[in-house]
Amino acid sequence: MKKYLISIESAESPRLKAFFSQKTFKRYQHDFQKFGVIGTHIPTSEYFKLAVASKQRALSPAELGCTLSHVAALKDFLASDEKYACIFEDDAETRSDFDLDELQEKIEQLGLNEKFFLSLGGIQLYVNRYVRGHFLPETLVEKKVLKVNLLYIRRFSYAYAYIVDRKMAKTFVDYHHLPKVYDHWGELYDEDKNLNFYATHLFDHPELAECATGQSYLEEERQSLQAKKIQKKSFFERLKISLIKRLYKLTLKKYYS
Repeated sequence: MKKYLISIESAESPRLKAFFSQKTFKRYQHDFQKFGVIGTHIPTSEYFKLAVASKQRALSPAELGCTLSHVAALKDFLASDEKYACIFEDDAETRSDFDLDELQEKIEQLGLNEKFFLSLGGIQLYVNRYVRGHFLPETLVEKKVLKVNLLYIRRFSYAYAYIVDRKMAKTFVDYHHLPKVYDHWGELYDEDKNLNFYATHLFDHPELAECATGQSYLEEERQSLQAKKIQKKSFFERLKISLIKRLYKLTLKKYYS
């Protein structure tokens, strides 16, 4: 399984030293490939083409850099022969020590559907409090795994720790041929209904409101932006979705009640 780190930090920075001081990451420090695009360093003409043109709201420099970094890692993964890739941002925090190389065998035991995104953290955060789905019968490192119902995909975000298979990596690369906010997947679902999103809680991340200065560049920048405008749907479509969700609430589960 390929291992990637998304970071714009230098190798000797306190931030990366803190990341690799965690046992789960430290034992594989030399296996990680690092990708990090600094959005503010992108030439103006290129930034306009990638982040501004044909968009209702321009991507911020940090959002663009984040997306380009993740996509670069995914392209590298697709150029390899590996079956899965695990990708971490440099503010991911381990909850317990376990061997990353053992995850592949454990994931295959879960029997996940092809073209999957397995979030290893984020479902516990406030922004994902409304996400619902069905729990798998098996656990991953003794943590339950939720298969996200795709009606809730617009409410599901964060990509600081995750695993993808090759089909999902290719889907993400194609989807971001013109970069979008990386962890907003609603429009992707509009284009492709054959997606599988799963969530578990193996890694932590600071809540948006708790981010200290310098702790999460993207989160700091997002605090200064207005909430995104949700694509307007017809009254009847919104009513249909609302009714379906009301019914689903009787059977679907939240990760944390």
